[in-house]
Amino acid sequence: MDFTQKRKKAVNWCSQENDLIIELLLECYNTYYFKFSDGSKKGIKAVRDTLHEKWAEKLTKLGFAERTPAQVAEKIKKSIIITRKYINTNGENLRTGRTEELASHLRPLEKKLREEYSKQSNVYDNIVKFYDLLKDVKEESLSPTGPLNAIETECKGLCRDHEASTNDNIEDLSLNGPSHASTIAQVLDLPPVAPVAPFKNSVTLPSLVNRNKKRTSEEDIDDVATKRHRILDAEMELIQRKRHLIEMKIKYWEGKMKCLSDSST
Repeated sequence: MDFTQKRKKAVNWCSQENDLIIELLLECYNTYYFKFSDGSKKGIKAVRDTLHEKWAEKLTKLGFAERTPAQVAEKIKKSIIITRKYINTNGENLRTGRTEELASHLRPLEKKLREEYSKQSNVYDNIVKFYDLLKDVKEESLSPTGPLNAIETECKGLCRDHEASTNDNIEDLSLNGPSHASTIAQVLDLPPVAPVAPFKNSVTLPSLVNRNKKRTSEEDIDDVATKRHRILDAEMELIQRKRHLIEMKIKYWEGKMKCLSDSST
């Protein structure tokens, strides 16, 4: 058995290590989560690996335990997940219903994440979900299944009301419409829908059949055009990310080769 490949025994993190790892993360936050033109953040693996190595050395120098880059990466991931869940639930435990306090060393991270969320919410008119800021974290703390089913049920009920009578008072529908549209936009990542003023009772509505046919044809054309634009935007973004990734890898290995040549001389 190759003992060099044996996994080291885990040692609990002390308060000094917790404070240092969060401090190091916040100092290099913009580098750790590289920001693209569309506002999304996705770290470059080569850059993160370098940071993990440097941080592991600094943590080891504290003298409490020998930390590896893998342990540093896992610690950062768990810290972000815990902080994100705390923000999403306002500190309330959904199982017990009790309010839980966030660890003291995670308070600076909470402040930073809230600042990032505020920047994004200003751009997307408060429709962006908080966990979209951390797309590299694969574990999700929220599930849209429940709200989506409730919305579908309410929408079906509204459709049946329209079929029964097209001349009824629809002020309630117009008042509730913006809230439903906003909720659907949050679940499906759709752009925000502008609120519509309620109809008056004196307004005569057009035929429901003709209106539905016209709306269907217009929506089909708009839907195809929108999908094509999204595909093109996604392809361009993918090309941009691949190009930047290649450039970062080249810089990373050039630095490695330079260090090796300097050490050999």
